[in-house]
Formats: sequence, C-alpha cells, structure tokens
Amino acid sequence: MARGIDRMTCSRSLVLIAAGRVVGPCLLLACAPATPTPAAAPAPEIALPAAPAPAVATRVLLPRVQPRSIWTVSAVTQLKVTGAALPTGVSNAQRVDTRAVVSMFFDRSATGALRGSGQIDSFTVRSSITERIAESAKQSTAAAIAAQARPTPLLIDALIDSTSLRVVTRPPLVNECDRPEVSAMQLARELLVRIPDGVAENDQWRDSTVTLVCRNGMPLTVYTTTRSTLEKLSQETLVVKREINTKVEGKGGTAFRAFELVGSGSGSQRLEIAASSGLLERLQGTSTLTMQVVERIPPGTPRLQQVLQRVELRAERQR
Repeated sequence: MARGIDRMTCSRSLVLIAAGRVVGPCLLLACAPATPTPAAAPAPEIALPAAPAPAVATRVLLPRVQPRSIWTVSAVTQLKVTGAALPTGVSNAQRVDTRAVVSMFFDRSATGALRGSGQIDSFTVRSSITERIAESAKQSTAAAIAAQARPTPLLIDALIDSTSLRVVTRPPLVNECDRPEVSAMQLARELLVRIPDGVAENDQWRDSTVTLVCRNGMPLTVYTTTRSTLEKLSQETLVVKREINTKVEGKGGTAFRAFELVGSGSGSQRLEIAASSGLLERLQGTSTLTMQVVERIPPGTPRLQQVLQRVELRAERQR
C-alpha cells in the first residue's frame, strides 16, 4: 500500500514538473518586462501617374453650320496717280474710307466651301474727292458724308469654294457697274474664309478665282490666287495667314475714246477663327495694286497713267 502511494505521488510530481517545463516559460515571459517593439519602417511612397493632359486637336474639324453673326468691316484705300495730267481740281493723291456692318450665317462642307445669306445693315463711304467738292460748293462736309451712307439693309447671298468667290444682292442688280452696293459687297467678301477639314498646323491650301467687276464704265476681269497657311491650331483659336496675288485686265470706251487697263498686286491677311464655331473673329490685312491705264483718242498720242492703290483692311465680329 505504501508503495502504491509512493508511485502515485511520484507520478503526480512528474506531471507537475512536466507541466512546469511547458507552462513555466510562458508564465515567465508573461511576467517579464515588455521588450520595446522596433518601429516599423515607413512604407515607400508610390508616385501616382499624372493625370493625362486634355486632348488637343491636331486637325481641323469645324461645325457644318455657322450661326448668324455680325461683323464690322472697314477699309482705307489710298490712290496715287502719276503720268498724264488730271482734270483741274483733282489731286493725284486720293483717299477713300469705307465701312460696312454685315450680318450673315453659313453652311459649310467638308472641303471648307461656304454658302451663306445675310444682309449689309449699313454702308458708309468717305472720300477726299467728296470732301473737296463739298468745300468748293460751300456745303458742310457732314452733309456730304451723310449722303454717302446707305442705311437701308441690302440682302445678299454669298459663296466661296476653291474656284469661286461671289457675293450678290437678292434680287440681283440689273447693272453692277459703278454701283455703291458693289463696294459694300466687296467688304462682305472678305468675311468668306475657306478652311478644309483635316488640315493640320502648317498645312497649306490654295484657291484660284476669277471675278468680273466694272469700274468707271470699264469691265474688268480680276484673277486672284490665294495661298492659305494654318499657322496655329489650339482648342480655342485657329490662326490662318493668307498670301494673295492679283492680276487685273480690262478694256472699255468707244472708237473715239478707248481705255485699256492692266495691273498686278499682292497682299497678306491674318485671320483669327473660333475653333468651336468656325466663325471669323478678327481679320487684318494690307494689299498693294499697281495699274497701268492707257487712254487712246485717235489720232492723238495715247496717254498713259499709273495708279498705285494701297488698302488697309480690318474686320471684327461683334460680341
């Protein structure tokens, strides 16, 4: 019996010792002072990809419809005549100021051709000749200038493509020779700008037109070649530069007094166009045209005159 008790006691002691071996270290660790945990290393910063820049159009794609807008167009024309003597009282240097307010809308094709309608709301001409005549007649210059104003709206239709450039009245004039309406339509022509779809910055395109006009009773044929360059293309604006070369020729008069005219010239224009609407915002340009006029009165010697014409042109869309 004593031996059994001793064995049981011995076995319980072994169990406690074994338990002490397993639990003891855990208890010691639990009671031991806490070891400071090393600070975690900061996570490396990951650079996020930059937000993509807004896409910028690289080729022109303008709307097919351009809404009705109003422009103010003005031109200062200076003429200098040399050669044969002029009539008494007429200076060899003359200046003509013209100004028009034009409203139009356009339909546009993929080739850049424009077909539009509108009206010329007002047109004013002021010339140095008119002012001298008014002064010699002891009239007020203001009255002479007012007489040149055309306040009645003039209805017009317009067209431009690579071979045509035309502005006509509605209904058409029976005779366009030396009519003041023709000078007003000339200003409206400057608002027609052809820009084909798909052109990119620095691309060029060319237009060649033939126009029939009449000056001082003489029918004239005007050949115009325009080389356009897209200088700038952004989300807001298109900047177009136009280089223009012109040739003029015509004959008129009678068998007793005949005239012949030939001439050539060049010019340049800078145009700003809204990319969202395709509307012309501003235009600035200059041009020079030199003409030779020969007057033949049989049996006398032909008389020769040279006319130098310089034009400064401005146009701006009204806001």
